[in-house]
Amino acid sequence: MQRKPAAVVLLLVVGGLVLSGALGGTADDPAAEGVSAESLIAVEGEHDLWPYTSRRRSVSGRTLAMNVVFRDDAGTVRAALTGDGGSAWEVTDDAEREADGDLVADAVGREWRDADGSTRYSYFEGADGGEWTTVAFEVHDGAYLGSRDHVRAYESPDAAYTAVQVHEEYYDWFRLRHTVSSIDDPAVRLEDDFIDAPVSAEVRREYRGIDGGRSDGWLSVIEIAVLLPLAGTLVRRRTREALAEAARRLRREAGRHARVAVLGGVLAGAFLAVRTTGVAIELAYPGVPPKAIAAPLYLVIAAGLPALVALGARRSDPAAAFLGVTAGLGAGFVLDFAALGVAVPPGLIVHRAAVLVALGLLAAGRAAGDRPVLVSGVVAWLVALFLPLADVI
Repeated sequence: MQRKPAAVVLLLVVGGLVLSGALGGTADDPAAEGVSAESLIAVEGEHDLWPYTSRRRSVSGRTLAMNVVFRDDAGTVRAALTGDGGSAWEVTDDAEREADGDLVADAVGREWRDADGSTRYSYFEGADGGEWTTVAFEVHDGAYLGSRDHVRAYESPDAAYTAVQVHEEYYDWFRLRHTVSSIDDPAVRLEDDFIDAPVSAEVRREYRGIDGGRSDGWLSVIEIAVLLPLAGTLVRRRTREALAEAARRLRREAGRHARVAVLGGVLAGAFLAVRTTGVAIELAYPGVPPKAIAAPLYLVIAAGLPALVALGARRSDPAAAFLGVTAGLGAGFVLDFAALGVAVPPGLIVHRAAVLVALGLLAAGRAAGDRPVLVSGVVAWLVALFLPLADVI
């Protein structure tokens, strides 16, 4: 490869990374600082709700829209979700007490647990003015370093209702933070949790015209009539489709170029091992902060993947090296997303493609002994690492 083509490819990679930031950004923050009366919705009691969460005590930090409202106080909602056996259940006789005990035991086996997340605020307004509040509780179903349904609950000042923002997210090892993939699907799963479980609850949907924050305008409204702990586990409706065509291509290339095919498989395995190792450590040692687990594992991606390419691509055909690296690691990306069962934002698809091209250039340059191509791959790789960490993507 010559210098001019290498420079052109490098520019394309950098351009793709910048484009991925444009496609994968979060919802636009509103410019106004005050909460307008038009943006508030009436739910229950004496306080209206601003149906969003915010990074700060201002509408300028708006993030995701509220998608579920419980016409109950936060303590009741949390107990229903987690099966908290310490709650003050109303028991009238010994037989009923025994039955309730069995239900509590079943509910404790659920996956909803206390969650860690970034600080988010919401806003309530009553006759005496408005106030910004933090979460009343935060729970999740899943693994911090894998994928999860994440609930943030906000109780109205008069405890007449609890507004919930539930979203599906997965831990992105390039961004070292979570990426939200959906707010609609987890809201449906939360609805089903109350529809299917042994709890007397009214579940319905109301169109409120909520604009922005990934909302489709609809709000799920749940009213728990008789509080009993929920039993069973959340049935996830996540697809785990495998990419058979990618696997077939890898097998064909393995027959022709065994060395680079093995390299591609090693890269895919290393990337998938980061996810599985992180989740395994998180589950085995729940007291360890997830970010403390993620930090050393990130080095496997940042330094380990290019090191494997540099070692494995020597004395290989440059074109085969490029194909083996991009196909192998690309299959790893696909399998990772498939195992998580999440929808992938377009911006991250562009970013992952640019990452593959960057390592492919590094492999081709190493195989051909072409310094300009090798340097182009290294620069593209560093840019691919920097932009997600800078929250551009």
